[in-house]
This record gives sequence, structure tokens and C-alpha cells, in this order.
Amino acid sequence: MADFAVIGDPVGHSRSPRMHQAAYDALKLPYRYVAVHVGRGSVGKALDRLAALGYRGVNVTVPHKEEALAWAAQADELSRRIGAANTLRLATKEATNTDAGGFLDTIQGLAGREATMLGAGGTARALAAVLPGAGYQVRVWNRTRERAMALADEFGLSVLEEPTVDADLVVNTTSAGLHGDRLPLDWSEARNGTVAYDLVYGETPFLTEAAARGLRTIDGQSLLVAQGARSFEWWLGLTPSREAMAEAIR
Repeated sequence: MADFAVIGDPVGHSRSPRMHQAAYDALKLPYRYVAVHVGRGSVGKALDRLAALGYRGVNVTVPHKEEALAWAAQADELSRRIGAANTLRLATKEATNTDAGGFLDTIQGLAGREATMLGAGGTARALAAVLPGAGYQVRVWNRTRERAMALADEFGLSVLEEPTVDADLVVNTTSAGLHGDRLPLDWSEARNGTVAYDLVYGETPFLTEAAARGLRTIDGQSLLVAQGARSFEWWLGLTPSREAMAEAIR
């Protein structure tokens, strides 16, 4: 029994329990956060069960964010626009999406406003919903061009025929790094000051190649902390220690 949880499939690898527990401990809060495996198609039933057990809030990871939004009785405009929710209040069946705002937190202060986004999946949708409003001109590339075109049409982006790193910010939203795969990129095209951002945790071929060119790199741990901190604030109305959260997952 706990107070908060993350659900996913798989979910055993999640660093969220360590991260949130560190935030509770830093503020001397008597809460417990756990990971709960939930199979596809069972999200609504699992959330109802967790609510009945007295859980206060749940984070949702892939592949359940769309099902989580469908379960919610109330969802904010951003979640509805993205079509996915990653944070829920169980008692009131409210939903929000902290991925998008968390990502913007992690790129504050970056120079330039031209972004290339690699991939057109669910996470790419979250970024596409907020980057133009933050002043970025966004180009998107996906192996399946039709998916890139659909995303671009919906959010006012432009489509790349071939992937490129000729931008101020290059974000890899694909899962290539999870499998150690490299993307067909020519890093000699990078600008001075280009920032390479991979949403996968840890070192990936994408980040290794960018670092070899002397570029600044950011991995997915930054987003994990930022979206987790926003979830914490939304649930509890308190500001967590992002430093304690980051230290817990290093």
C-alpha cells in the first residue's frame, strides 16, 4: 500500500519511485511512492482499484497515457490537445500532462529558436504542442513521412525530407537509443552552440556522436525530474527539491 504510484508496461525499470521518495523525504512528508505494472487495456480498471485503495495520485508512462486520458472525468486543455495524460488525481479523476511543461523547464536559457524534432510519436506530440508557443520554429522528421506530415499539419510545424542537425536544438524523441541504434545524422552539419537532447536516459549513440563534435548534450533524466517535480506540485501544492530528485536517479 502506498500514496502515489507510476503505472506502465513495462514499469520495473522506472526511476520515478526513487525520485519521488527522495522529494518526500527532503520535506519530511509521510508518503510512499511505488511502481505498479498494468497491462494494455487494463488501465481504467487498475486506476479504479488504486483509487479504492486510497492512492492519491498516479503518474502514467508508456504505453498508457492515452488510456489514462480516456479514464479521466476532467482534463486540462493541454492534455486534451496532446491527446495524452501522464498525471492523475484519483479521487477527482482529474488529468494533466506535465511532460510538455517539464520539457520547457529543461531548455530555459537556450540560445536560438530553431528546433529539429526527430520522431512523431506520443512524446513528440507533447513537445509539438508547446514549442511553437515558446517561440520555436519546429521542423519534424520521421521514418514514416506520413506520420510527420500529420503531426506537422496538426501543430503548424514543417516537415523535413531527410533528418538534419542544422538547428539550435535537436531533440530525439525516438526510441533508437533504447536499443543502441544510431540515427542517420551528419553531425558535421551542426551549428556552433547546437544542443543535442535525447529523451532516453543515459548515454546513447545520438548523444555520444553529438558530444564528439563538442556539442552540449542533455539526456532524458532532466525531463524525468522536471515533469516529476511538476506532478508533485500539482498533487500537493508544495515545491519539491529538484536537486534531491536529480541526485536520487543518478
